[in-house]
Amino acid sequence: MFFNDYPKAGDRVIDVGANIGDTALTTAKLVGSRGCVWAIEPHPRTFRFLLGNLRLNRISNVVAINSAAGRESGFVTFSDDRRDDINRVGTGALNIPVQKLDDLVTCRETIALLKVDVEGYEKPVFEGADNLLTRTQCLHFEISKTHFSRFGYTISDLLKLLESKGFELFRISSGRVLKRINANYDTPLVGDAIGLRDSSDFTARTNWNIQ
Repeated sequence: MFFNDYPKAGDRVIDVGANIGDTALTTAKLVGSRGCVWAIEPHPRTFRFLLGNLRLNRISNVVAINSAAGRESGFVTFSDDRRDDINRVGTGALNIPVQKLDDLVTCRETIALLKVDVEGYEKPVFEGADNLLTRTQCLHFEISKTHFSRFGYTISDLLKLLESKGFELFRISSGRVLKRINANYDTPLVGDAIGLRDSSDFTARTNWNIQ
């Protein structure tokens, strides 16, 4: 529901952890020819599937980037599981390039939506996106106590970082509802969270309720 309701024609969207392109394809069709989507996927095999899906669907407004995003440039180890939705930084035999998100996406326009789903590597992604975050209106990101602990941080650590960047924080509830949270929020479950610059803009775009 979120990815169908939020993006509008002409928007700029960044999809970090694009996988085979489900979110990128959905948002590309919604933002249209005046908009643009950057789809960032580090795994080389999964990236080839992403490119194939873009071709099959005749999508021309997506910039596909084969790289990991992190706090600094270099290389990281990466897993090579057949289940491509659980591959992640920090384990495995692959050696993958990593760059700051600020360097991967050099667009200077407002970013309507930044989606990050990277199996626990969310905090380093945001730490490498200082410039982009200043002009980003909405964040959609995964939170997981277990995933984050692999990289030595907590849910609270990530939420404090995003609060310091000026975002109001929410979790997605049932239906089209956002419920407000703060940096002390904790959960044993894997879930999605939202960061907003302007909650009134969000409700005008989506007709969702904020509680």
